[in-house]
Amino acid sequence: MERKNEDGLVSVDTMRRGFFWMLMLIGMVLIVYFTLSMVINMVFAADLAGDGVAAATEGGETITIHGISGWVAVFSPWLALNAYLLTLGTIFFGIGYVMTQKKEDKLAVSLFKMRILGWSIVLVVLLMVVLGTDRIFFLPSAAKEGALAWIDWYIFEYLAHIVWAGILAILAVFFLRVGRRAPAGDEEGQAGKLD
Repeated sequence: MERKNEDGLVSVDTMRRGFFWMLMLIGMVLIVYFTLSMVINMVFAADLAGDGVAAATEGGETITIHGISGWVAVFSPWLALNAYLLTLGTIFFGIGYVMTQKKEDKLAVSLFKMRILGWSIVLVVLLMVVLGTDRIFFLPSAAKEGALAWIDWYIFEYLAHIVWAGILAILAVFFLRVGRRAPAGDEEGQAGKLD
C-alpha cells in the first residue's frame, strides 16, 4: 500500500523477506550454478584429456598432450572465463548476508557455513592460480608472432586467472572473518568490526 507524506514523496511496502534476502538468494543461485558447471567441465576436460588434446608448439608443429597437462589445457580457460559467476554470486550473497538479520540461536551455525564457503572459495583461488600458471608458462602454446600475440597470451590470459583469483581471495577473507556485530557501547569491540 502506498503512503504519501507532506513533500509528495511516496513509499511502498516491501516484501516480507526484503530486498537483501533476495540478493542473498540470487548470490546462492549463481554460486550453485558455477559449482555445478565447474564439476561438469572438470569431467568433460578429463574425458577430452584421455583422448588427447592437440596443441601447437612455438616451432609450429602440432603435438598431442594427455593426462593432467591435457586436462589443464582444456579446463583452465573455462575457469578463467567463468570465474566472474562465482565472483558475482559471492558479492551478492555477502551483501545480502550481512544486511539480513539472523536469529540468535542460529547464528553460530550460520557463521560456520560462512567459514565453509570462505574455505571453498580459497580452494577455487588456489586452483585458478596453479592452473593458470601451468597453462600459460609450462604447457605447449601456439607460436606467437609479434608483440600483440605475446601480450595476449602472457598478459591478458594470465591476468584473467590472476585478477579473478585476487578478487575471490578478498571475498574469501571476508567470509572467513565475518562475525557478530559488537553491541553499541561495547568497549571490547566496535560496531561493525569483523572478528
